[in-house]
Amino acid sequence: FKKSEWEEFLNEIDFKDDELKIIPLVRRGWAQEDIASELFVSRRTVARRITSISNKIIQYILSTYKK
Repeated sequence: FKKSEWEEFLNEIDFKDDELKIIPLVRRGWAQEDIASELFVSRRTVARRITSISNKIIQYILSTYKK
């Protein structure tokens, strides 16, 4: 996504604090293993949070598209 789209997502979507820690790292292209190590969580936890972030973005886009 473009920077302006990310700014919109961050302003409009209710991300959890844990998700907000992951977003900038994913945007920089970090691997899940590296994110897990940086945040002291398992790779599986990172994968679940990325899935949650993706689902929230998809739902937001779909709800915006319907308007």
